[in-house]
Amino acid sequence: MKTTSLRSIRKLLSVIYCLVFFSLAVQAEEIQVGGVTRHFLVHVPANLPANRPLIISMHGFNQDAAYQKAQAKWEQVADTAGFTVVFPDGLNKRWDISGSTDLDFILSIIDNMSARYKIDRNRVYLSGFSMGGMMTYFAANRISDKIAAFAPISGYPLRGQNTESARPVPIIHTHGTTDDVVSYSGVEACMNAWRIRNGCSETPMITNPYPASNPNSIASKTYWNAGANGVAMALLTLKGKGHWISNDVVNGVHTSEEIWKFCKNYSLPTSKP
Repeated sequence: MKTTSLRSIRKLLSVIYCLVFFSLAVQAEEIQVGGVTRHFLVHVPANLPANRPLIISMHGFNQDAAYQKAQAKWEQVADTAGFTVVFPDGLNKRWDISGSTDLDFILSIIDNMSARYKIDRNRVYLSGFSMGGMMTYFAANRISDKIAAFAPISGYPLRGQNTESARPVPIIHTHGTTDDVVSYSGVEACMNAWRIRNGCSETPMITNPYPASNPNSIASKTYWNAGANGVAMALLTLKGKGHWISNDVVNGVHTSEEIWKFCKNYSLPTSKP
């Protein structure tokens, strides 16, 4: 009886510890943007020093910040490399991909994180899944002076490609070949438009499988060498993967780790491949 009770107490204490740790590491936040209360989740590694990067990770249509956090699994990457991650909530679980509502939200998040955690404003990276990926491309055309690199996942503009960014922008795009929501068939046109905008090499380097050290990987990497201002581009193609964020390191790649590997090389106002 005593041994059983002691084990039960230990388990209970372990659960309480995990809940307390989680509440400290991931915080629910809110800010006022244009008179509207906006919500987001924040992950800040313990004892994070000043001047560390920020990644903003946006959810898909009809999803939310908590869902995006669970799917993207940024925490271990952030804890190891040392940066802050924000998961914003879209109004009505969607993003404004034609106006300024969510651009203002993103800029307000950057201001908030700068004031509170002294993030490096020159190393802010934007990523998003599905509609969040569409929002990532929209932001690339509107606020490239605030974001150092862009990482859309399973999402691109569905009404043609606009490449009106104020500067060449680094992009890493991840997409599954069997995506039945945002078809992989549209990825080539999207990447080609941005390749031309960025002045990247016409002939890419292709690594298949990727990483080369894993012969069983279903992933391949298409990489366009640096063009204007040292900006490069990458496409991670996930054979047989559908409309989700894949972190299948046994058979492919950890999407968030690959995004970090690419984005960490870039900063504002100058970028290096």
